[in-house]
Amino acid sequence: MDIIGKWKVKELGLMQLGDMSMKMFTPAEIENLEDNEDYLQFVSSIYNFSNDGKLDILLEVPKELLEKAKKEGLEVKDNVVIIESTDWKEENGEYFYNTHIEGETLGEKVSPYNKINVDGDCLIMDMLFCKIILERA
Repeated sequence: MDIIGKWKVKELGLMQLGDMSMKMFTPAEIENLEDNEDYLQFVSSIYNFSNDGKLDILLEVPKELLEKAKKEGLEVKDNVVIIESTDWKEENGEYFYNTHIEGETLGEKVSPYNKINVDGDCLIMDMLFCKIILERA
């Protein structure tokens, strides 16, 4: 599968602190959750994988807020704000993105790259306390 291009959130998995299980939500279900501000930004974001190995997480904001975003140091591109940027790579037909989390386990250096799983036409990105399932935008 070629992952180049724009992807949107199909489902967002959130860790349930009580039993540490992962519960999946669609963007519509997130809208109905209490205290959903941060999650709404997650499900409204577009993930743009470019040919040069860059992964930009984009968020559309009202035009009147674009200048404010620039003044706050956020990068604006094509009338959207880049809220996060990292790199991604392909190795042996598998995809990985850079989490920028570094460290060691049992004295061995751990790679900052997490695998991006492919499931049919979807990409699955596992993060620390959530899981994001992406579909073509």
